[in-house]
Amino acid sequence: MNTEFQNLPNVVSPKEVQTYFGISRSTTYRIFHDASFPAFHIGNRLLVRRDELLGWLEQQKVNKAQNENPKIVGSDE
Repeated sequence: MNTEFQNLPNVVSPKEVQTYFGISRSTTYRIFHDASFPAFHIGNRLLVRRDELLGWLEQQKVNKAQNENPKIVGSDE
């Protein structure tokens, strides 16, 4: 595991994600409520496992890389 993420607890709250990644509260909750994001509830608490968060981030990076050079329909490429 990347050493920069070892400081994150095994289970992470939206507030911890917001603080750690420096993103807004609204962006954090939009991510946590996205269907592809591996969040779960314990009572009223919304949480994500660190390993699943990191896996989700890696998947987002892969998806972005795949979409950077989309093939133009009708081109010879």
